[in-house]
Amino acid sequence: MKLQPISQRARIDAVDGLRGFALLGVLIANIPVAGPDTINGAWDSTLNFLSHLLIDKKFITAFSILFGFGFYIQMTRAAEKSIRFTRYFLIRMGLLFLIGLIHSYGLWNGDIIMSYALGGVFLLLVRRWPVKRLILMAVLFNVLLTGIFFIGNSAFGWQIYDYDYALDAEYGITPSLVRYLAINFIMNPWSNFMQDMPITLVFTFGNMLIGLILGKLDFFRLAAGKMRKTANTLLILGGTVGFASSYCYHLVMTGQLELDLPLLWVPFVLAGGMVLHSLFYISAFVRVYQNPRISKALRFFNPVGRTALTNYIMQSVFYLNLFYHCTHLFQLYGKITMGQTYLLAIALFGLQTLISYLWLRKHTQGPLEFVWKKLSYGMAKTRSYR
Repeated sequence: MKLQPISQRARIDAVDGLRGFALLGVLIANIPVAGPDTINGAWDSTLNFLSHLLIDKKFITAFSILFGFGFYIQMTRAAEKSIRFTRYFLIRMGLLFLIGLIHSYGLWNGDIIMSYALGGVFLLLVRRWPVKRLILMAVLFNVLLTGIFFIGNSAFGWQIYDYDYALDAEYGITPSLVRYLAINFIMNPWSNFMQDMPITLVFTFGNMLIGLILGKLDFFRLAAGKMRKTANTLLILGGTVGFASSYCYHLVMTGQLELDLPLLWVPFVLAGGMVLHSLFYISAFVRVYQNPRISKALRFFNPVGRTALTNYIMQSVFYLNLFYHCTHLFQLYGKITMGQTYLLAIALFGLQTLISYLWLRKHTQGPLEFVWKKLSYGMAKTRSYR
């Protein structure tokens, strides 16, 4: 039996739309802003607050959860067809890591793809675990370990770098592409593994576990009354604890709340609340997507969601050419306000949506998805796995 790309009928449209919606948030969260030392806007303080409250960490968390759900879909399809899944998926994750490596060191050092590839390997080890055990594991990674690393990084100096911090200011304005790539390498989180990657890897893996859990619960179809009750619970917790945690996150990030010894419990609440806030977005999107009238509008996000990997990489290509000075093109970094960069990000997403829509009229998946999956299927030689 041979694995094939999932057919359009087999897709869950709400998940495609949700993935596209999450990519819009990721696009805005990753926007290159030079900061108040370069140029000020009248709305900068308000936008900074709204970014911390509504966007920062929330959408990449949702995106990571959806990666875990995608793993569940592939795993169940392989089981239904009696296909040996492990070798195929390991090859798939190896190729994904390579894509992330090229993206991280060749375009932009904020890559998350390599973390997904590594986390995906560990998902294989727990894929048959019952839901209750997976929930305990997710709490361990998302709350306990993430909180510990957050405290270590902020209070105990675990995140002190060896390189000159002035490189951060030079990164966006250096006119040399070679210099840009050199700084990109020096500042890359994977080049500073012990300072940057532990908290990223544990939190990302915890999110992927949540996606696996939601898959096992058939959450995204919301077919059963029990799942609707679960969605309502997540809406309540995310709308209260989640938003309150995001507000505290804003206070911490702006220095209004210092994590001294009596407040060392706060990072654990922040980590858990961040996940609840993301699950609020996920639950709300899936719930309103079931309304036929609203779903017509929300389908706007589907083309980008169906070509998520291609569009994630293209976001970096857009930003490199629009903002950074090394390409000698638009060189907008440090020349426009935060509000203007956000408007530009939204315009770019509209462009991505149009390109994705036109592409999908003649193709079933994005170009990068096609190459990645074609290589995965070919290298795994799945015809021999019965």
